[in-house]
Amino acid sequence: MSTDSLLLDTVERLFSELLTPEYLAGAERSGAGEFLALTREIGLDTVLVGQEEGGYGGSWSDAFVVAEACGRYAAPGHLPEIMVKRGLGESAEQAEKRSGSLPLPAGALLRSAQMAGAARALLERSIQYCGEREQFGRPVGRFQAVQQQLAELAGDVSCMQAASQRAFAEVQRHGMPAGEDDPAWLAVAIAKCRCSELVHPVTQIAHGVHGAIGFTEEFGLQYFSLPLWRWRAEYGRHSDWALAIGRRAIADGPDATWAALTR
Repeated sequence: MSTDSLLLDTVERLFSELLTPEYLAGAERSGAGEFLALTREIGLDTVLVGQEEGGYGGSWSDAFVVAEACGRYAAPGHLPEIMVKRGLGESAEQAEKRSGSLPLPAGALLRSAQMAGAARALLERSIQYCGEREQFGRPVGRFQAVQQQLAELAGDVSCMQAASQRAFAEVQRHGMPAGEDDPAWLAVAIAKCRCSELVHPVTQIAHGVHGAIGFTEEFGLQYFSLPLWRWRAEYGRHSDWALAIGRRAIADGPDATWAALTR
């Protein structure tokens, strides 16, 4: 999936420097207005708006970068929703007024990227903590049982990242699906289904390896685990999408289903 390296560097630098635990705690009290104003200044809300219309002129692959980073850095507010609604043709005023409302496929696509990002954040923090926390004279990450859990967590996160990136690439290639018969629908459905399904094991392992400190407000895992539990149910639960995928597979038949999964 090809992305704009300048956009990637800008997002990573801005989010890593700005979205500190202290900033996130303050945003919980005062709201996301400051963050949203800053992202508007650099045009992140217009990533999917054409340059001829005064936007950034990016692709859906670029939109994945922004949405995934919002999940990974626990960005406050509704920047991903505003970005997608602008890309679907709404004005800035319309997008900000109804930032929480998206068509089902677009919302499912967006949530898959945010879940993939938040899960990646839990993985990174789990690896760091297990390398620093010592028990019986050595880091807990040196114990085989913990290593096995981290390996399982890494596999789940990689699966979420791959499924979401594939869905964004399919939308870039075929356009946002309106229904089950559209070419990109299956990839979007699989991404939302798989990412939602993996929220439980991802959060369970991440909090498990952290122990009691992972449940404290000061440690900050809740900035990622709580949104994950909320996002997995929004725009369709994994069981809803699994049933829809199953109906599609039965209707298409084995040859067409296998071709769609392996192309």
